[in-house]
Amino acid sequence: MKREEVKQYNGENGKPAYIIYDGKVYDVSDSRLWKNGKHMGRHKAGEDLTDFISMAPHDARVLEKVKYVCDLEDDIKEDNKMERYRALYRKYHPHPIFIHYPMGILYFGALMIVFALMFDNNNFELSSYYALVVGTISIFPAVITGMISWVINYEKTMTHIFRNKLIFSFILIIISLIVMSIRVYIGAGILNTPFKWIYVGGYIIIIPVMTFIAYNGGRITWPD
Repeated sequence: MKREEVKQYNGENGKPAYIIYDGKVYDVSDSRLWKNGKHMGRHKAGEDLTDFISMAPHDARVLEKVKYVCDLEDDIKEDNKMERYRALYRKYHPHPIFIHYPMGILYFGALMIVFALMFDNNNFELSSYYALVVGTISIFPAVITGMISWVINYEKTMTHIFRNKLIFSFILIIISLIVMSIRVYIGAGILNTPFKWIYVGGYIIIIPVMTFIAYNGGRITWPD
């Protein structure tokens, strides 16, 4: 089959759903992950998924579970800048690297603020403050690389998962900056002031917001 012919098998209106991987054509019509010719809300049947499968959490062995149709007829695959960017992204994986910094640091900081309340120890509060500063700063490269990944790997496809990640990432930045500003303005000993529960409450809210973002990130990698 030729590449243009494969595009006709898009899984819509009762048509079979074919995809291309590494010069071979596969029939994914019977896969529950390809309902109506779509996978994860963004990949469409009829496309060449060679680059995307190489970036997926699974490898090409997943294609052993679907029907092989035929080899793709010799053609020249169009080279473009986006494919080169994807290759560079696959090599370094910036977002998965940066995302772990704010998560680990801010979870640790929240634990320290709880210890500070439990044991009335300012050393725990100071540790939580340092974690808040470093964690807030590390949010920015995590969000920036996440948006780069969204543009390069997902072509700015706006599904509800990506919408959740974008909205709550900016909410996380705002809350973190507000909480950090309160701590900087009040200074050490904030737990002995009327601003105590505003500061602690804001710090604790960071955790479910960040967890929700991580949950949606997991849904991209491992769809329902």
